[in-house]
Amino acid sequence: MSEEHVIIIGNGISGITVARHIRKLSDKKITVISNESNYFFSRTALMYIYMGHMKFENTKPYEDWFWEKNNIELKLGSVQSVDALSKTVCLGNDESISYDKLIIASGSKPIKIGWPGQDLIGVQGFYHLEDLHALEKNAPDNIKCKRAVIVGGGLIGIELAEMLQSRHIPVTLLVRENSFWNTTLTDGESAMLNRHITAQGIDLRLGVSLKEIHGDNLGNVKSVTILETKEEIQCNLVALT
Repeated sequence: MSEEHVIIIGNGISGITVARHIRKLSDKKITVISNESNYFFSRTALMYIYMGHMKFENTKPYEDWFWEKNNIELKLGSVQSVDALSKTVCLGNDESISYDKLIIASGSKPIKIGWPGQDLIGVQGFYHLEDLHALEKNAPDNIKCKRAVIVGGGLIGIELAEMLQSRHIPVTLLVRENSFWNTTLTDGESAMLNRHITAQGIDLRLGVSLKEIHGDNLGNVKSVTILETKEEIQCNLVALT
Protein backbone atom coordinates (compact mmCIF):
# COMPACT_ATOMS: atom_id res chain seq x y z
CA MET A 1 0.00 0.00 0.00
CA SER A 2 1.45 3.37 -1.05
CA GLU A 3 1.91 6.12 1.51
CA GLU A 4 -0.87 8.66 1.90
CA HIS A 5 -0.24 11.88 -0.03
CA VAL A 6 -1.33 15.23 1.40
CA ILE A 7 -1.31 18.26 -0.91
CA ILE A 8 -1.45 21.72 0.62
CA ILE A 9 -2.29 24.64 -1.66
CA GLY A 10 -0.61 27.75 -0.27
CA ASN A 11 2.68 28.21 1.57
CA GLY A 12 1.60 30.97 3.93
CA ILE A 13 1.52 30.63 7.70
CA SER A 14 -1.59 28.40 7.68
CA GLY A 15 -0.34 25.99 5.03
CA ILE A 16 3.13 25.68 6.52
CA THR A 17 1.81 25.23 10.06
CA VAL A 18 -0.38 22.37 8.83
CA ALA A 19 2.56 20.80 6.98
CA ARG A 20 4.80 20.95 10.06
CA HIS A 21 2.16 19.40 12.33
CA ILE A 22 1.43 16.60 9.85
CA ARG A 23 5.14 15.86 9.69
CA LYS A 24 5.44 15.80 13.48
CA LEU A 25 2.62 13.27 13.73
CA SER A 26 3.22 11.06 10.68
CA ASP A 27 5.37 10.01 7.74
CA LYS A 28 2.77 10.97 5.14
CA LYS A 29 3.98 12.37 1.84
CA ILE A 30 3.52 16.15 1.90
CA THR A 31 3.53 18.50 -1.08
CA VAL A 32 3.09 22.25 -0.63
CA ILE A 33 2.15 24.17 -3.79
CA SER A 34 2.54 27.94 -4.07
CA ASN A 35 2.46 30.34 -7.01
CA GLU A 36 4.09 33.11 -5.00
CA SER A 37 7.53 32.00 -3.83
CA ASN A 38 9.75 28.94 -3.55
CA TYR A 39 9.99 29.19 0.23
CA PHE A 40 7.78 30.25 3.11
CA PHE A 41 8.46 33.80 4.29
CA SER A 42 7.11 36.16 6.93
CA ARG A 43 4.48 38.22 5.13
CA THR A 44 4.41 40.89 7.82
CA ALA A 45 8.12 41.55 7.19
CA LEU A 46 7.59 42.71 3.59
CA MET A 47 7.27 46.30 4.78
CA TYR A 48 10.80 46.18 6.20
CA ILE A 49 12.22 45.12 2.84
CA TYR A 50 10.71 48.21 1.23
CA MET A 51 12.01 50.38 4.08
CA GLY A 52 15.51 48.95 3.66
CA HIS A 53 15.71 47.28 7.08
CA MET A 54 15.76 43.69 5.79
CA LYS A 55 16.47 41.61 2.71
CA PHE A 56 14.07 38.95 1.45
CA GLU A 57 16.28 36.08 2.62
CA ASN A 58 16.05 37.48 6.16
CA THR A 59 12.26 37.03 6.14
CA LYS A 60 12.41 33.23 5.80
CA PRO A 61 11.86 31.62 9.24
CA TYR A 62 13.49 28.36 8.11
CA GLU A 63 16.74 27.64 6.32
CA ASP A 64 16.30 26.32 2.77
CA TRP A 65 17.58 22.87 3.80
CA PHE A 66 14.80 22.50 6.39
CA TRP A 67 12.21 21.30 3.87
CA GLU A 68 14.23 18.49 2.32
CA LYS A 69 15.43 17.36 5.75
CA ASN A 70 11.81 17.08 6.91
CA ASN A 71 10.67 15.46 3.66
CA ILE A 72 8.29 18.27 2.71
CA GLU A 73 8.19 18.85 -1.04
CA LEU A 74 7.83 22.47 -2.15
CA LYS A 75 6.44 23.06 -5.62
CA LEU A 76 6.24 26.44 -7.35
CA GLY A 77 3.17 26.55 -9.56
CA SER A 78 -0.40 27.73 -9.93
CA VAL A 79 -3.30 25.34 -9.35
CA GLN A 80 -5.77 25.77 -12.21
CA SER A 81 -8.34 23.18 -11.20
CA VAL A 82 -9.17 20.46 -8.69
CA ASP A 83 -10.93 17.23 -9.64
CA ALA A 84 -12.43 15.94 -6.41
CA LEU A 85 -13.69 12.72 -8.02
CA SER A 86 -10.30 11.60 -9.33
CA LYS A 87 -8.48 13.39 -6.47
CA THR A 88 -6.08 15.32 -8.67
CA VAL A 89 -4.96 18.91 -8.95
CA CYS A 90 -3.96 20.39 -12.31
CA LEU A 91 -1.22 23.00 -12.47
CA GLY A 92 -0.73 25.74 -15.02
CA ASN A 93 1.87 23.72 -16.91
CA ASP A 94 -0.71 20.92 -17.42
CA GLU A 95 0.94 18.79 -14.74
CA SER A 96 -1.53 16.70 -12.73
CA ILE A 97 -0.79 15.51 -9.20
CA SER A 98 -2.82 12.92 -7.32
CA TYR A 99 -3.66 13.30 -3.65
CA ASP A 100 -5.38 11.45 -0.85
CA LYS A 101 -6.07 14.54 1.24
CA LEU A 102 -6.24 18.13 -0.03
CA ILE A 103 -5.88 21.21 2.16
CA ILE A 104 -6.61 24.63 0.66
CA ALA A 105 -4.77 27.43 2.47
CA SER A 106 -4.46 29.90 -0.39
CA GLY A 107 -5.08 33.07 1.61
CA SER A 108 -6.98 36.16 0.51
CA LYS A 109 -6.94 38.98 -2.01
CA PRO A 110 -7.75 42.67 -1.53
CA ILE A 111 -11.38 43.41 -2.31
CA LYS A 112 -12.30 45.65 -5.22
CA ILE A 113 -15.85 46.93 -5.02
CA GLY A 114 -16.23 48.36 -8.50
CA TRP A 115 -14.62 51.79 -8.20
CA PRO A 116 -14.16 53.43 -11.60
CA GLY A 117 -10.46 53.27 -12.43
CA GLN A 118 -9.60 50.50 -9.97
CA ASP A 119 -7.66 48.58 -12.66
CA LEU A 120 -5.42 51.48 -13.67
CA ILE A 121 -1.63 51.18 -13.46
CA GLY A 122 -0.61 52.32 -9.99
CA VAL A 123 -3.62 50.87 -8.16
CA GLN A 124 -2.64 47.99 -5.89
CA GLY A 125 -2.96 46.25 -2.55
CA PHE A 126 -0.22 45.07 -0.21
CA TYR A 127 -0.81 41.44 0.64
CA HIS A 128 1.62 39.40 -1.45
CA LEU A 129 5.24 39.35 -2.57
CA GLU A 130 4.17 40.53 -6.02
CA ASP A 131 2.60 43.57 -4.34
CA LEU A 132 6.01 44.49 -2.93
CA HIS A 133 7.49 44.26 -6.42
CA ALA A 134 4.64 46.40 -7.76
CA LEU A 135 5.22 48.99 -5.04
CA GLU A 136 8.90 49.19 -5.92
CA LYS A 137 7.84 49.89 -9.50
CA ASN A 138 4.97 52.28 -8.74
CA ALA A 139 6.56 54.18 -5.86
CA PRO A 140 10.35 53.85 -5.88
CA ASP A 141 10.83 57.46 -4.76
CA ASN A 142 9.12 60.83 -4.52
CA ILE A 143 10.17 61.75 -8.04
CA LYS A 144 8.07 59.10 -9.76
CA CYS A 145 5.42 59.04 -7.03
CA LYS A 146 4.69 62.59 -5.93
CA ARG A 147 1.78 61.54 -3.70
CA ALA A 148 0.15 58.29 -2.63
CA VAL A 149 -3.47 57.87 -1.57
CA ILE A 150 -4.21 54.99 0.81
CA VAL A 151 -7.81 53.82 1.06
CA GLY A 152 -8.53 52.31 4.47
CA GLY A 153 -7.22 52.86 7.97
CA GLY A 154 -6.52 49.29 9.05
CA LEU A 155 -3.14 47.84 9.94
CA ILE A 156 -2.06 47.46 6.30
CA GLY A 157 -3.10 51.03 5.54
CA ILE A 158 -1.11 52.59 8.37
CA GLU A 159 1.89 50.34 7.66
CA LEU A 160 1.85 51.47 4.03
CA ALA A 161 1.80 55.08 5.19
CA GLU A 162 4.92 54.46 7.29
CA MET A 163 6.61 52.63 4.42
CA LEU A 164 5.96 55.37 1.87
CA GLN A 165 7.03 58.09 4.28
CA SER A 166 10.36 56.28 4.73
CA ARG A 167 11.01 57.28 1.10
CA HIS A 168 9.69 60.81 1.63
CA ILE A 169 6.56 60.20 -0.44
CA PRO A 170 3.62 62.38 0.72
CA VAL A 171 0.64 60.30 1.86
CA THR A 172 -3.09 60.97 2.05
CA LEU A 173 -4.98 58.43 4.17
CA LEU A 174 -8.73 58.06 3.56
CA VAL A 175 -10.64 56.64 6.55
CA ARG A 176 -14.42 56.11 6.57
CA GLU A 177 -14.75 56.45 10.35
CA ASN A 178 -14.94 59.89 11.96
CA SER A 179 -11.92 59.10 14.13
CA PHE A 180 -9.07 56.62 13.66
CA TRP A 181 -9.98 53.16 15.03
CA ASN A 182 -12.86 54.63 17.03
CA THR A 183 -14.77 51.35 16.72
CA THR A 184 -12.08 49.66 18.81
CA LEU A 185 -10.53 52.37 20.97
CA THR A 186 -12.00 54.87 23.41
CA ASP A 187 -12.65 58.40 22.16
CA GLY A 188 -9.57 59.68 23.96
CA GLU A 189 -7.29 56.96 22.60
CA SER A 190 -8.62 57.42 19.07
CA ALA A 191 -8.12 61.19 19.26
CA MET A 192 -4.54 60.63 20.43
CA LEU A 193 -3.89 58.48 17.34
CA ASN A 194 -5.40 61.17 15.10
CA ARG A 195 -2.96 63.69 16.53
CA HIS A 196 0.00 61.34 16.25
CA ILE A 197 -0.71 60.42 12.62
CA THR A 198 -1.08 64.03 11.52
CA ALA A 199 2.05 64.98 13.51
CA GLN A 200 4.00 62.59 11.27
CA GLY A 201 3.00 64.68 8.26
CA ILE A 202 0.31 62.29 7.00
CA ASP A 203 -2.72 63.95 5.40
CA LEU A 204 -5.40 62.13 7.42
CA ARG A 205 -8.92 62.48 5.99
CA LEU A 206 -11.60 61.22 8.38
CA GLY A 207 -15.23 60.42 7.55
CA VAL A 208 -14.57 60.14 3.83
CA SER A 209 -14.55 57.42 1.19
CA LEU A 210 -13.27 56.92 -2.33
CA LYS A 211 -15.58 57.76 -5.23
CA GLU A 212 -13.42 57.35 -8.33
CA ILE A 213 -9.84 56.86 -9.54
CA HIS A 214 -8.80 58.89 -12.58
CA GLY A 215 -6.16 57.94 -15.12
CA ASP A 216 -4.10 59.66 -17.79
CA ASN A 217 -4.08 58.73 -21.48
CA LEU A 218 -1.46 56.03 -20.81
CA GLY A 219 -3.58 54.23 -18.24
CA ASN A 220 -1.66 55.47 -15.20
CA VAL A 221 -3.25 56.82 -12.03
CA LYS A 222 -3.32 60.60 -11.91
CA SER A 223 -5.87 61.44 -9.19
CA VAL A 224 -8.78 60.31 -7.01
CA THR A 225 -12.09 61.93 -6.13
CA ILE A 226 -13.51 61.85 -2.59
CA LEU A 227 -17.19 60.91 -2.49
CA GLU A 228 -18.34 63.23 0.29
CA THR A 229 -16.49 66.42 -0.66
CA LYS A 230 -16.03 65.89 -4.44
CA GLU A 231 -12.41 67.00 -3.93
CA GLU A 232 -9.91 65.68 -6.47
CA ILE A 233 -6.48 64.73 -5.10
CA GLN A 234 -3.54 64.38 -7.48
CA CYS A 235 -1.55 61.17 -6.92
CA ASN A 236 0.53 58.51 -8.65
CA LEU A 237 -0.32 55.56 -6.38
CA VAL A 238 -3.61 54.33 -4.93
CA ALA A 239 -3.35 51.59 -2.31
CA LEU A 240 -6.55 49.65 -1.63
CA THR A 241 -6.39 48.09 1.83
